[in-house]
Amino acid sequence: MHKAPGLKIIIITFIIFLFSIALYIIWYFQIEKISAQELKSIQNQLLNKNINFTWEQEYKSGFPYRIEKELNNINIKFKNINLSTEKLKIIYQPWNKNHVIFLIPNNITIQYGQERIIVNNSKLLASLIIDKFFHINASIVSDEISFNFLKKNYDFNKVEMHLKTSDEDELRFAILADKLLLPPLFIKKNIINALYIDGDLINYKNFDINSYYSWLYKEGGINIKNFKLAFNETNLNGNAFLSLDKNFDIQSTLSMYSNNLDNMFALLEQDKFISKNTLKKASLIIKAIEVTSELSNQKATFSINIRSGYLYLMGIKLIEVPNLKSFL
Repeated sequence: MHKAPGLKIIIITFIIFLFSIALYIIWYFQIEKISAQELKSIQNQLLNKNINFTWEQEYKSGFPYRIEKELNNINIKFKNINLSTEKLKIIYQPWNKNHVIFLIPNNITIQYGQERIIVNNSKLLASLIIDKFFHINASIVSDEISFNFLKKNYDFNKVEMHLKTSDEDELRFAILADKLLLPPLFIKKNIINALYIDGDLINYKNFDINSYYSWLYKEGGINIKNFKLAFNETNLNGNAFLSLDKNFDIQSTLSMYSNNLDNMFALLEQDKFISKNTLKKASLIIKAIEVTSELSNQKATFSINIRSGYLYLMGIKLIEVPNLKSFL
C-alpha cells in the first residue's frame, strides 16, 4: 500500500519545522555565547583604561524571543569617582546582534570624593546600534530624571539624548527635555518649559579618559549648532562654541536672539548672581540693540563671549565666571 501524497507533504513539513527549530535554538545559544564574550570584552577594555566595571550576580532569561542579561549590584570605579546601581538589564535581539538595549530601573549613585549625587530615574532606557562600519547610533530616554546634589533636586521631565558618529572626527549629539527645575534660577514659577540642543563634540576620537585635562584645552570643544530654551514668556535661540583654555577658564562665543533677554539677567540679579548695577548695564545694552535692530527692520541678535574668566555682552564686561579646575 502506498502512502497518500498528502501524508508525505505533512511529514516533510513537520521534519522541516523541527529542523528549523533546532537551527534556531543552536543559533540562539551561539548568539548568547557571543553576547557573553562581548560583555567580558567590554569589561577588559574598560579595565585597560583604568575603569573597573564589576557586578555580583548575573541572570539570563528571554528565550526564545530575545537574550536578556540582568546584572545585579553594579559598580564602576575610575580614580576617585564611584558609580553604583542595583540592577542593569542588557537586552540582545537574536535577529540583530548589532542592536543592544540597556534598562536601568532603579536609582544610580555617583560618589565623587566626599560629594554624592543620587540620580532618580523612571526606567532609564538606552539603545545602542553599531553598523558594519563601526558607526555608533545611541539614544537615551527617560520619562523623568532627578539629580539630588548638595541637598537640592534638579528635575528633568521627558529627557532624550541622541548620539551619532560617522567617518568625521565629530560626535553628533542632540538633547531634548521638558519642564526642567534647576535651582537656584529655575524653580517653582521659573520652570524651563523646553530645552533643545543640537551640536558636535569636536575631535572626540582623540579623547583619553586618563588625560582628559589636556584634551579639554588642546583639542576638545563643543560646537552647538542650534539651541532653544523657553521659560515663562522668554525664548532664547542661537548657536555657540564652548571650550577651555589651559587655566581651565571657559572660552565661549554665543550668538542668539531672544524676545526678552532682559528677563534672564533679571533672574540672575534676583538670585544675587549679579548686582543691580550690572543688571542696569545689561538692560541698557539690550535696549540699545533692540532699538537699533527695530530701526533697521532686523531681528535683534546678541553676542555673548566668555574669556579669561569674564562674561561679555556685546563686548562689554559684565560678570566674573568661575574657573572649572576645581570641578574637574
